[in-house]
Amino acid sequence: MGIRHQCAVAGVLATALTMLPLGAASARQNDSQGNSDRAVHPVIQEYGGVIPRSDDNTNQPDPDKTYHVIFDVFHGGDDPAKLNPQLDRLARAVNVFAAHGVDPDHLDFVAILHGDSTRSVMTEQAYQKRFGVANPDSDVIAALEQAGVQMEVCGQALSRRDISEEMVNSQVDVTPSSLVTLAMYGQKGYAYERF
Repeated sequence: MGIRHQCAVAGVLATALTMLPLGAASARQNDSQGNSDRAVHPVIQEYGGVIPRSDDNTNQPDPDKTYHVIFDVFHGGDDPAKLNPQLDRLARAVNVFAAHGVDPDHLDFVAILHGDSTRSVMTEQAYQKRFGVANPDSDVIAALEQAGVQMEVCGQALSRRDISEEMVNSQVDVTPSSLVTLAMYGQKGYAYERF
């Protein structure tokens, strides 16, 4: 392994480690855990609600900056008939920045789906045929894409799950591998979030 590769890997890992506490805290928040009647949805309606807070501390996002984040969406829900909670969490990331005054044009968010979340990217027809239910993730994927989130899926994960590219939602780009995608965005300096 060359020194440049080692440095790139170290950079991705360092970024990942700095983002873990934020990710762990975010995982505990979920509209289904209550307070959904108080949730607001400033950008993505129906998904990723955030509870308004009056925090006055130094950890507020700067609305003049652009935030570059790669979301490593590995986990999915257990029930194919229910929304993948990690996609709801991704919508929450968009909404929480917006709730703090950051325009969606200042969010450079990329989501790479793989692992258990791979099935989320299937077309309605393919999902219905495989699972016998409508794809509960189609609407949130459309909403995320409309909000400017670049949606990608790991080609290796598709192959391992016998999902052809024709079975992939047209709003999702197929990449060679999540490993390649994560390394590429890490080298570009994107912050890393693991879902």
